[in-house]
Amino acid sequence: TLAEAAAALERPDWLAAAVANAEFLCRELRDKATGHWRRSWQRDGGARHDALAADHAALLQAFLAMAAATGQARWIDEARSVADALLDRFWDPERGGVFTNALDGPALIARQKDLMDNATPSANSMAAVGLLRLAALTGERRYREHADQILRLVSDIVRQAPSAFSELFAAVDLRRTGTTEIVVTGDRPDLVREVHRRHLPHAVVAWGEPFDSPLWQDRPDGLAFVCQDYACLAPTTTVEALAAQLDARPDGGPQEDADPDGPSRVTE
Repeated sequence: TLAEAAAALERPDWLAAAVANAEFLCRELRDKATGHWRRSWQRDGGARHDALAADHAALLQAFLAMAAATGQARWIDEARSVADALLDRFWDPERGGVFTNALDGPALIARQKDLMDNATPSANSMAAVGLLRLAALTGERRYREHADQILRLVSDIVRQAPSAFSELFAAVDLRRTGTTEIVVTGDRPDLVREVHRRHLPHAVVAWGEPFDSPLWQDRPDGLAFVCQDYACLAPTTTVEALAAQLDARPDGGPQEDADPDGPSRVTE
């Protein structure tokens, strides 16, 4: 939240606090021997208790927000790492979705799944949103395929109690509409600022340090690209031109209805 607010309102002090908090998590809440995350910390005792699926899903969304706010590739690497841990250690290979506890954790009589959004979002809802956004940023289809399996898993329950799935509907909406990918290359803080000041719930933004992704391939510096499923509009060099492209997508997604089975493409 600090990262998102700092980017939107141009508050470097808030961004510094967000960075400090994220660095604390990476330094103190991750077991140095196994790399596994912990969910509790005491000043006189350090990190304790294995992190649950919801903790991993929240970390995934947090690291993606950090990447968008700072332009630092390290946070994409952290997002990939925590997403891989979530899928490797919590995923149900038979029915899809993530279990509350890790598969390599203590043996339980029954292994449950956190599905409904209550006072806090559920692990599966947060995971679906985070995996869809990470897939758009990295081009790795397996993240999107796992998000799709979560949506299929809960599709029948959603129809019976839609008010219990507010966070999940963000993933449904994102998948139905399609994700707009925005790339700003080189040192163009004016273009980045134009993106940050807008509320674009269906968009992801890559800027600053390049990372392993089709979004960065063959992109000359000093331009902004507005894309969907890696098909892009003509690159822009001015704030006015970028604003016009973003204004054409007031919700951050395509203007036409998208195919529910896959994101539609934007052509030049």
